[in-house]
Amino acid sequence: MTRVLHLRNSDRFGGPERLVVEQAARARLTRPVVATFARPGAASAFADALAARGVEHVVVPQAGSYDPRVVGRVRELIARTGAEVLVGHDYKANLILAAAARRTRLPRAAVVHGYTAEDRKVAFFEAVDRRLLRRAAAVVAVSAATRDALVGAGVPADRVHLIENAVDVAAVAADAAAGRADLRAAWSLAPSDLAVVALGRFSPEKGHPVLLEAFRTVADAVPTARLVLVGDGVLEADLRRAAAALPAGRVVFAGWRTDPARCLGAADVFVLPSHREGLPLAVLEAMAAGVPVVATRVGGVPDALEDGACGRLVPPGDAPALAAALVGLLHDPAARRGLAVSAAARVRARHDAPGQVAALEALFASLHPTGLPGR
Repeated sequence: MTRVLHLRNSDRFGGPERLVVEQAARARLTRPVVATFARPGAASAFADALAARGVEHVVVPQAGSYDPRVVGRVRELIARTGAEVLVGHDYKANLILAAAARRTRLPRAAVVHGYTAEDRKVAFFEAVDRRLLRRAAAVVAVSAATRDALVGAGVPADRVHLIENAVDVAAVAADAAAGRADLRAAWSLAPSDLAVVALGRFSPEKGHPVLLEAFRTVADAVPTARLVLVGDGVLEADLRRAAAALPAGRVVFAGWRTDPARCLGAADVFVLPSHREGLPLAVLEAMAAGVPVVATRVGGVPDALEDGACGRLVPPGDAPALAAALVGLLHDPAARRGLAVSAAARVRARHDAPGQVAALEALFASLHPTGLPGR
Protein backbone atom coordinates (compact mmCIF):
# COMPACT_ATOMS: atom_id res chain seq x y z
CA MET A 1 0.00 0.00 0.00
CA THR A 2 1.15 3.51 -0.75
CA ARG A 3 2.66 5.35 2.21
CA VAL A 4 1.11 8.84 2.32
CA LEU A 5 2.35 11.69 4.50
CA HIS A 6 -0.31 14.31 5.22
CA LEU A 7 0.81 17.68 6.61
CA ARG A 8 -1.52 20.23 8.18
CA ASN A 9 -0.38 23.35 10.05
CA SER A 10 -2.94 23.52 12.84
CA ASP A 11 -3.42 22.86 16.53
CA ARG A 12 -7.18 23.36 16.34
CA PHE A 13 -9.85 20.80 15.51
CA GLY A 14 -12.05 22.57 13.00
CA GLY A 15 -13.54 21.51 9.69
CA PRO A 16 -10.34 20.81 7.69
CA GLU A 17 -8.84 18.93 10.62
CA ARG A 18 -11.97 16.80 10.99
CA LEU A 19 -11.71 15.92 7.31
CA VAL A 20 -8.06 14.90 7.62
CA VAL A 21 -8.79 12.75 10.67
CA GLU A 22 -11.73 11.04 8.98
CA GLN A 23 -9.79 10.35 5.78
CA ALA A 24 -6.82 8.90 7.65
CA ALA A 25 -8.94 6.85 10.05
CA ARG A 26 -10.90 5.28 7.18
CA ALA A 27 -7.90 4.62 4.91
CA ARG A 28 -7.78 1.16 3.36
CA LEU A 29 -5.87 1.64 0.09
CA THR A 30 -3.06 3.75 1.56
CA ARG A 31 -1.01 3.83 4.78
CA PRO A 32 -1.33 7.39 6.06
CA VAL A 33 0.71 9.25 8.63
CA VAL A 34 -0.44 12.73 9.60
CA ALA A 35 2.03 15.42 10.72
CA THR A 36 1.45 18.86 12.16
CA PHE A 37 3.50 21.56 13.89
CA ALA A 38 3.50 22.71 17.50
CA ARG A 39 5.70 24.48 19.99
CA PRO A 40 7.20 22.00 22.49
CA GLY A 41 4.75 21.33 25.28
CA ALA A 42 1.88 23.18 23.61
CA ALA A 43 -1.56 21.61 23.48
CA SER A 44 -2.93 20.44 20.15
CA ALA A 45 -6.59 19.53 19.81
CA PHE A 46 -5.78 18.22 16.31
CA ALA A 47 -3.12 15.81 17.61
CA ASP A 48 -5.46 14.73 20.40
CA ALA A 49 -8.19 13.91 17.87
CA LEU A 50 -5.76 11.93 15.72
CA ALA A 51 -4.69 9.93 18.76
CA ALA A 52 -8.29 9.29 19.79
CA ARG A 53 -9.04 7.77 16.38
CA GLY A 54 -5.87 5.66 16.41
CA VAL A 55 -4.30 7.52 13.48
CA GLU A 56 -0.53 7.38 13.18
CA HIS A 57 0.68 10.93 13.62
CA VAL A 58 3.74 13.05 14.38
CA VAL A 59 3.98 16.49 15.95
CA VAL A 60 6.92 18.36 14.39
CA PRO A 61 8.40 20.79 16.94
CA GLN A 62 8.78 24.42 15.97
CA ALA A 63 10.01 27.43 17.92
CA GLY A 64 7.57 29.73 16.16
CA SER A 65 5.56 30.20 13.00
CA TYR A 66 8.68 30.98 10.93
CA ASP A 67 11.14 28.44 12.37
CA PRO A 68 13.42 27.51 9.39
CA ARG A 69 14.45 24.27 11.08
CA VAL A 70 11.08 22.65 10.35
CA VAL A 71 12.12 22.08 6.73
CA GLY A 72 14.95 19.79 7.84
CA ARG A 73 12.70 18.09 10.37
CA VAL A 74 10.07 17.37 7.74
CA ARG A 75 12.80 16.11 5.38
CA GLU A 76 13.89 13.68 8.10
CA LEU A 77 10.26 12.72 8.71
CA ILE A 78 9.78 11.89 5.03
CA ALA A 79 12.78 9.56 5.13
CA ARG A 80 11.91 8.03 8.50
CA THR A 81 8.31 7.21 7.58
CA GLY A 82 9.13 5.95 4.08
CA ALA A 83 6.62 8.37 2.58
CA GLU A 84 5.91 7.82 -1.11
CA VAL A 85 3.30 10.55 -1.66
CA LEU A 86 3.21 13.93 0.12
CA VAL A 87 -0.08 15.75 0.71
CA GLY A 88 -0.31 19.32 2.01
CA HIS A 89 -3.49 20.70 3.53
CA ASP A 90 -2.71 24.44 3.72
CA TYR A 91 -0.29 26.98 2.31
CA LYS A 92 2.39 26.48 4.99
CA ALA A 93 2.24 22.71 4.60
CA ASN A 94 2.59 23.03 0.82
CA LEU A 95 5.58 25.38 1.13
CA ILE A 96 7.35 23.17 3.66
CA LEU A 97 6.76 19.99 1.65
CA ALA A 98 8.02 21.63 -1.54
CA ALA A 99 11.21 22.70 0.21
CA ALA A 100 11.74 19.46 2.12
CA ALA A 101 11.23 17.22 -0.93
CA ARG A 102 13.11 19.42 -3.41
CA ARG A 103 15.80 16.82 -4.08
CA THR A 104 13.46 13.85 -4.24
CA ARG A 105 11.15 12.65 -6.96
CA LEU A 106 8.27 12.13 -4.60
CA PRO A 107 4.93 13.31 -5.97
CA ARG A 108 3.33 16.21 -4.10
CA ALA A 109 -0.40 16.69 -3.86
CA ALA A 110 -2.48 19.32 -2.10
CA VAL A 111 -6.00 19.52 -0.76
CA VAL A 112 -7.34 23.08 -1.03
CA HIS A 113 -9.89 23.45 1.73
CA GLY A 114 -10.46 27.08 0.86
CA TYR A 115 -8.68 30.43 1.00
CA THR A 116 -9.56 33.00 3.67
CA ALA A 117 -7.48 36.13 2.85
CA GLU A 118 -8.22 37.04 6.46
CA ASP A 119 -5.38 39.61 6.52
CA ARG A 120 -2.62 40.88 4.24
CA LYS A 121 -0.08 38.33 5.42
CA VAL A 122 -2.43 35.40 4.81
CA ALA A 123 -3.52 36.82 1.44
CA PHE A 124 0.15 37.06 0.37
CA PHE A 125 0.97 33.49 1.34
CA GLU A 126 -2.21 32.21 -0.30
CA ALA A 127 -1.20 33.93 -3.53
CA VAL A 128 2.23 32.25 -3.29
CA ASP A 129 0.49 28.95 -2.65
CA ARG A 130 -1.60 29.21 -5.82
CA ARG A 131 1.59 29.68 -7.85
CA LEU A 132 3.25 26.77 -6.07
CA LEU A 133 0.29 24.50 -6.82
CA ARG A 134 0.98 24.85 -10.54
CA ARG A 135 3.85 22.38 -10.00
CA ALA A 136 1.94 19.89 -7.84
CA ALA A 137 1.22 16.42 -9.21
CA ALA A 138 -2.42 16.73 -8.16
CA VAL A 139 -4.60 19.33 -6.48
CA VAL A 140 -7.87 18.43 -4.80
CA ALA A 141 -10.60 21.06 -4.94
CA VAL A 142 -13.34 20.57 -2.35
CA SER A 143 -15.97 22.37 -4.43
CA ALA A 144 -16.60 23.27 -8.07
CA ALA A 145 -16.13 26.94 -7.20
CA THR A 146 -12.71 26.17 -5.70
CA ARG A 147 -11.78 24.14 -8.79
CA ASP A 148 -12.71 26.99 -11.11
CA ALA A 149 -10.74 29.49 -9.03
CA LEU A 150 -7.65 27.28 -9.06
CA VAL A 151 -7.78 26.80 -12.82
CA GLY A 152 -8.31 30.54 -13.19
CA ALA A 153 -5.17 31.10 -11.10
CA GLY A 154 -3.09 29.03 -13.51
CA VAL A 155 -3.16 25.55 -11.97
CA PRO A 156 -3.32 23.11 -14.91
CA ALA A 157 -6.89 21.90 -15.28
CA ASP A 158 -5.84 18.29 -15.82
CA ARG A 159 -4.20 18.24 -12.38
CA VAL A 160 -7.18 19.65 -10.50
CA HIS A 161 -9.50 16.97 -9.14
CA LEU A 162 -12.95 17.80 -7.79
CA ILE A 163 -13.57 15.70 -4.67
CA GLU A 164 -16.20 17.40 -2.56
CA ASN A 165 -16.13 17.41 1.23
CA ALA A 166 -18.17 14.83 3.09
CA VAL A 167 -19.23 13.81 6.59
CA ASP A 168 -20.13 10.61 8.40
CA VAL A 169 -23.85 11.24 8.06
CA ALA A 170 -25.04 8.56 10.48
CA ALA A 171 -22.55 9.56 13.19
CA VAL A 172 -23.40 13.25 12.90
CA ALA A 173 -27.12 12.55 13.15
CA ALA A 174 -26.62 10.36 16.23
CA ASP A 175 -24.38 12.90 17.98
CA ALA A 176 -26.77 15.73 17.20
CA ALA A 177 -29.71 13.88 18.72
CA ALA A 178 -27.68 13.03 21.83
CA GLY A 179 -26.58 16.62 22.45
CA ARG A 180 -29.81 18.55 22.22
CA ALA A 181 -31.08 18.49 25.80
CA ASP A 182 -27.72 18.88 27.53
CA LEU A 183 -26.44 21.77 25.44
CA ARG A 184 -29.69 23.71 25.44
CA ALA A 185 -29.62 23.51 29.23
CA ALA A 186 -25.95 24.55 29.33
CA TRP A 187 -26.76 27.56 27.15
CA SER A 188 -29.79 28.50 29.31
CA LEU A 189 -32.23 28.01 26.44
CA ALA A 190 -35.88 27.60 27.40
CA PRO A 191 -37.96 24.91 25.66
CA SER A 192 -39.78 27.62 23.72
CA ASP A 193 -36.60 29.39 22.59
CA LEU A 194 -35.61 29.16 18.93
CA ALA A 195 -31.83 28.74 18.75
CA VAL A 196 -29.95 30.12 15.75
CA VAL A 197 -26.49 28.53 15.91
CA ALA A 198 -23.33 29.62 14.07
CA LEU A 199 -20.12 27.54 14.14
CA GLY A 200 -16.75 28.96 13.17
CA ARG A 201 -13.71 31.08 13.95
CA PHE A 202 -14.33 34.72 14.75
CA SER A 203 -12.26 36.00 11.84
CA PRO A 204 -13.16 38.56 9.17
CA GLU A 205 -14.02 36.16 6.35
CA LYS A 206 -16.62 34.36 8.48
CA GLY A 207 -19.00 37.33 8.51
CA HIS A 208 -20.03 37.41 12.17
CA PRO A 209 -20.41 41.23 12.31
CA VAL A 210 -22.98 40.99 9.51
CA LEU A 211 -24.77 38.24 11.42
CA LEU A 212 -24.99 40.35 14.59
CA GLU A 213 -26.28 43.30 12.55
CA ALA A 214 -28.95 41.03 11.05
CA PHE A 215 -29.84 39.60 14.44
CA ARG A 216 -30.95 43.02 15.69
CA THR A 217 -33.88 42.71 13.29
CA VAL A 218 -34.40 39.04 14.13
CA ALA A 219 -34.52 39.77 17.86
CA ASP A 220 -37.23 42.38 17.37
CA ALA A 221 -39.30 40.21 15.04
CA VAL A 222 -38.95 36.91 16.92
CA PRO A 223 -38.92 37.45 20.71
CA THR A 224 -38.01 33.81 21.39
CA ALA A 225 -34.98 33.82 19.05
CA ARG A 226 -31.56 33.30 20.60
CA LEU A 227 -28.24 33.48 18.75
CA VAL A 228 -25.55 31.00 19.83
CA LEU A 229 -22.03 31.73 18.58
CA VAL A 230 -19.77 28.68 18.85
CA GLY A 231 -16.14 29.64 18.32
CA ASP A 232 -13.43 32.10 19.24
CA GLY A 233 -10.95 34.31 17.46
CA VAL A 234 -9.57 37.77 16.85
CA LEU A 235 -12.98 39.45 16.50
CA GLU A 236 -14.40 38.18 19.77
CA ALA A 237 -14.09 41.46 21.67
CA ASP A 238 -15.77 43.37 18.81
CA LEU A 239 -18.57 40.82 18.63
CA ARG A 240 -19.16 40.97 22.37
CA ARG A 241 -19.45 44.76 22.18
CA ALA A 242 -21.98 44.47 19.36
CA ALA A 243 -23.95 41.81 21.26
CA ALA A 244 -24.06 44.04 24.36
CA ALA A 245 -26.37 46.39 22.46
CA LEU A 246 -29.02 43.65 22.37
CA PRO A 247 -31.19 42.71 25.35
CA ALA A 248 -29.44 40.49 27.87
CA GLY A 249 -29.51 36.79 27.08
CA ARG A 250 -30.27 37.13 23.37
CA VAL A 251 -26.70 36.21 22.29
CA VAL A 252 -24.79 33.29 23.81
CA PHE A 253 -21.00 33.00 23.39
CA ALA A 254 -20.42 29.28 23.69
CA GLY A 255 -16.65 29.28 23.17
CA TRP A 256 -14.63 26.96 20.98
CA ARG A 257 -15.88 23.38 21.02
CA THR A 258 -14.72 20.15 19.42
CA ASP A 259 -18.20 18.58 19.25
CA PRO A 260 -19.91 20.46 16.39
CA ALA A 261 -22.55 17.79 15.80
CA ARG A 262 -23.74 18.01 19.41
CA CYS A 263 -23.89 21.80 19.08
CA LEU A 264 -26.00 21.47 15.95
CA GLY A 265 -28.35 19.17 17.82
CA ALA A 266 -29.29 22.12 20.03
CA ALA A 267 -30.11 24.33 17.02
CA ASP A 268 -33.45 25.15 15.42
CA VAL A 269 -31.67 26.91 12.54
CA PHE A 270 -28.01 26.85 11.50
CA VAL A 271 -26.58 30.04 10.00
CA LEU A 272 -23.41 30.56 7.97
CA PRO A 273 -22.75 34.27 7.20
CA SER A 274 -19.33 33.82 5.53
CA HIS A 275 -17.85 36.07 2.86
CA ARG A 276 -15.62 33.24 1.52
CA GLU A 277 -15.70 29.45 1.80
CA GLY A 278 -14.61 26.30 0.01
CA LEU A 279 -17.26 23.79 1.01
CA PRO A 280 -17.78 24.28 4.75
CA LEU A 281 -18.08 21.13 6.77
CA ALA A 282 -20.47 22.86 9.17
CA VAL A 283 -23.10 23.19 6.41
CA LEU A 284 -22.85 19.48 5.58
CA GLU A 285 -23.00 18.60 9.28
CA ALA A 286 -26.09 20.75 9.76
CA MET A 287 -27.74 18.99 6.83
CA ALA A 288 -26.83 15.59 8.30
CA ALA A 289 -28.10 16.69 11.72
CA GLY A 290 -31.50 17.58 10.27
CA VAL A 291 -31.13 21.30 10.98
CA PRO A 292 -32.40 23.83 8.39
CA VAL A 293 -29.67 26.05 6.97
CA VAL A 294 -29.49 29.75 6.15
CA ALA A 295 -26.19 30.50 4.41
CA THR A 296 -24.49 32.95 2.11
CA ARG A 297 -24.12 32.16 -1.55
CA VAL A 298 -20.35 31.54 -1.50
CA GLY A 299 -18.00 28.77 -2.64
CA GLY A 300 -19.60 25.33 -2.77
CA VAL A 301 -22.54 26.24 -0.51
CA PRO A 302 -25.09 26.75 -3.34
CA ASP A 303 -24.24 23.33 -4.80
CA ALA A 304 -24.56 21.65 -1.41
CA LEU A 305 -27.95 23.25 -0.82
CA GLU A 306 -29.08 22.49 -4.39
CA ASP A 307 -29.28 26.20 -5.20
CA GLY A 308 -31.74 26.86 -2.39
CA ALA A 309 -33.89 23.74 -2.60
CA CYS A 310 -32.31 22.39 0.61
CA GLY A 311 -31.70 25.66 2.46
CA ARG A 312 -32.06 29.42 2.28
CA LEU A 313 -29.33 31.32 0.38
CA VAL A 314 -28.55 35.03 0.73
CA PRO A 315 -25.86 37.31 -0.73
CA PRO A 316 -22.71 37.67 1.42
CA GLY A 317 -22.53 40.89 3.41
CA ASP A 318 -26.27 41.59 3.10
CA ALA A 319 -27.58 41.94 6.66
CA PRO A 320 -31.21 42.76 5.69
CA ALA A 321 -31.42 39.69 3.41
CA LEU A 322 -29.91 37.50 6.12
CA ALA A 323 -32.36 38.84 8.69
CA ALA A 324 -35.33 38.29 6.37
CA ALA A 325 -34.32 34.68 5.68
CA LEU A 326 -33.88 33.93 9.38
CA VAL A 327 -37.14 35.59 10.39
CA GLY A 328 -39.01 33.78 7.64
CA LEU A 329 -37.76 30.36 8.78
CA LEU A 330 -38.21 31.03 12.48
CA HIS A 331 -41.85 31.96 11.84
CA ASP A 332 -42.48 28.87 9.68
CA PRO A 333 -42.02 25.47 11.42
CA ALA A 334 -43.31 23.60 8.37
CA ALA A 335 -40.67 25.21 6.16
CA ARG A 336 -37.97 24.32 8.66
CA ARG A 337 -39.09 20.68 8.68
CA GLY A 338 -39.27 20.52 4.89
CA LEU A 339 -35.78 21.96 4.39
CA ALA A 340 -34.34 19.64 7.04
CA VAL A 341 -35.78 16.55 5.33
CA SER A 342 -34.61 17.52 1.84
CA ALA A 343 -31.16 18.53 3.11
CA ALA A 344 -30.69 15.25 4.99
CA ALA A 345 -31.57 13.27 1.87
CA ARG A 346 -29.15 15.27 -0.27
CA VAL A 347 -26.21 14.96 2.12
CA ARG A 348 -26.76 11.20 2.40
CA ALA A 349 -26.79 10.83 -1.37
CA ARG A 350 -23.90 13.14 -2.24
CA HIS A 351 -21.70 13.88 0.76
CA ASP A 352 -21.35 10.72 2.86
CA ALA A 353 -17.78 10.03 3.98
CA PRO A 354 -17.04 6.59 2.46
CA GLY A 355 -17.31 7.81 -1.14
CA GLN A 356 -15.09 10.83 -0.54
CA VAL A 357 -12.42 8.82 1.27
CA ALA A 358 -12.36 6.21 -1.50
CA ALA A 359 -11.91 8.89 -4.16
CA LEU A 360 -9.08 10.59 -2.25
CA GLU A 361 -7.29 7.31 -1.63
CA ALA A 362 -7.55 6.27 -5.26
CA LEU A 363 -6.07 9.60 -6.32
CA PHE A 364 -3.17 9.51 -3.86
CA ALA A 365 -2.37 5.87 -4.66
CA SER A 366 -2.39 6.62 -8.39
CA LEU A 367 0.39 9.18 -7.95
CA HIS A 368 2.91 6.48 -7.03
CA PRO A 369 3.83 3.87 -9.68
CA THR A 370 3.33 0.96 -7.28
CA GLY A 371 0.38 2.45 -5.46
CA LEU A 372 -2.58 0.88 -7.22
CA PRO A 373 -3.61 -2.74 -6.83
CA GLY A 374 -2.28 -4.90 -9.65
CA ARG A 375 0.78 -2.74 -10.31
